Amino acid sequence: MSPLECTRGQTDRDLSANLRLVEATPADLDRIMELERQGFAASHREARAAYAQRISAFPQGSLMAWRGADCVGCVFSEIWQAAPEPDVEHFRLGHDIRERHDPVNGTELYISSMTLAPNVRGLGLGTPLLLGCLAHVAQACPQVATVVLLVNAAWAPARRIYASVGFETVACLGGFFDAGDGARQDGIVMRRPIT
Repeated sequence: MSPLECTRGQTDRDLSANLRLVEATPADLDRIMELERQGFAASHREARAAYAQRISAFPQGSLMAWRGADCVGCVFSEIWQAAPEPDVEHFRLGHDIRERHDPVNGTELYISSMTLAPNVRGLGLGTPLLLGCLAHVAQACPQVATVVLLVNAAWAPARRIYASVGFETVACLGGFFDAGDGARQDGIVMRRPIT
């Protein structure tokens, strides 16, 4: 499959700041884990095996973001049967994608992870990365109607990105995230139509 090319100032199907999204392969696992370490506290990180499983089960939803010759981020997703009320168990770290992923009959895309390298944060790449993923999956799986994600309530910049592209809060999972110091932080479930 050819990479999705993105250019700033165009529609959300190809919006970006010269990002190129390419389906991840097992050869990308070292970079994925480096981005994971740079982007998330230890208590929020997925294991290498979880990413390998996601790449194998849903390559169209496992995307690496390139800017020129540099891999600057990644986004991972899976397709679920839509549920009106979020189930906290569906969002657990390390869950097996194969338990719920249904690319044939599923109608809701779950964004399981998204991060950018520290050197490109603040450059406006979060929105193009997210929208590029949605466009890529919508093209590959046209039955998908909605998108859901979970974000730490303390991550204000991420929440602003999601709200700016139409995500609305649908639930709060109290104390979902481990803050790493024994404290707990709420998880905010957000949803929007895929297009």
